[in-house]
Parts: sequence; C-alpha cells; structure tokens
Amino acid sequence: MSLSRFTARRGNVFARLTGGMVVAAFVLPASTAAALWPPKPESDGVYGRFHGDTDLSLKLGGMIRDSQLAGSVGASAHYYSLLGITGDYSESLVADALHARSFSVGMELRPLFLPRWLLGLEQGPAWVDLTLDSACLGFGAYFSDAGTELDEGSRGAWVSLGFGIPVLGYVGGPWVELRALRRFPDPDAFNADAHNALLVYLSWHHVLQLSPAR
Repeated sequence: MSLSRFTARRGNVFARLTGGMVVAAFVLPASTAAALWPPKPESDGVYGRFHGDTDLSLKLGGMIRDSQLAGSVGASAHYYSLLGITGDYSESLVADALHARSFSVGMELRPLFLPRWLLGLEQGPAWVDLTLDSACLGFGAYFSDAGTELDEGSRGAWVSLGFGIPVLGYVGGPWVELRALRRFPDPDAFNADAHNALLVYLSWHHVLQLSPAR
C-alpha cells in the first residue's frame, strides 16, 4: 500500500472516530435529559415549600396598560407561601408613551395553600397543586409619572388578582406569573382615572430560612 493511500485511510478512520465521539457527546446527554424529563418533584404535597420559611422571587417581564407595553422588574417575599410583600417598577419602552414609569408596593395573600394542605387536597400533579396554591389577592399603593408635561402623573391604591405556573413542578426555580391590577388614583390627582393593568413575569423563586432555626 502506498504511503498516500495509507495516510488517506488513516485520515478517514480518524474522521469517523471523531465524528462518532462528537455525535455521542451530544446525543447521550440529550437522551439522558429526555429520560429524566420532567423532573420528579417531592410527592408530599409541599414540593419544597417547607425547606425554609421565606419564598423569595425576582421577576422580569412587562406591564400592559392602555394598549401600551412597558418593561417591568419586580421582587417579592412570602412567609411560608402565605402572606408576603411585593414591589414592581415599570418603565415605558417608547419615548412618546402616555405613561413613562410607575412604582408600586404592597402586600399579597395566598389563601389556598394552607387549607388545601391541611385537608389533604394536595394530590398532584405538582404543577397543578402549585398553580392553584399560587392564586393571590393583593393591595397596595402606586406612584406614576406621565409621559407628557401636560400630565403630572398620579398616585393611588391598587388591588390585584394573580397566579403563577411552576416550570419544573417545584416551588424553587423558574415560574411564569400573571397579575391583573385595578388602580384607583388619588381623588385630587389631575386628569387621572381608574384603570386596569396586566403584569406578565418570568420569575425565579428560592426558599430560604431567614428566621433563626429552633
């Protein structure tokens, strides 16, 4: 066999081995991940909510108001997934928007988790239980700046109804959250009426033990 043919054959063998290794490097992890998906959460009806006393979350998304879209960020902290505080900041994505920015803060109550758990109604699937338990009622105050010099903005109170869907069927990790708000401006505010808004978030939750352990 000539040296050139031997070199070419060796190159073909090397290429096949390299290609097989590359394919295996992608296929094997993908098949393993597919076999483990979806992840198996705890089946005790708690799904990690008692791993700590505080459910912290950071949120990124948008707010829709008067057919206009604003970028939003938010944060919340709930004690044992029951009662918590929340805050949101929104800013318009266009320069000539009617509403430039707003900030709100308030409290939220998730009334379904404790009675459903005590009555043994947490039967799964996990994402169904967590979605039902995430239903929340909220109230608080908001402050907004107008997008034009003719309007001084407004401040007032808000009430909300919301829920979330856990992506992994577990309290920790990514969630998709929606909150519908009704805002009631201060009666002394100029040219401000009650209005609706919708917050849509992709959030990340993490349960921490903030109080001293007994």
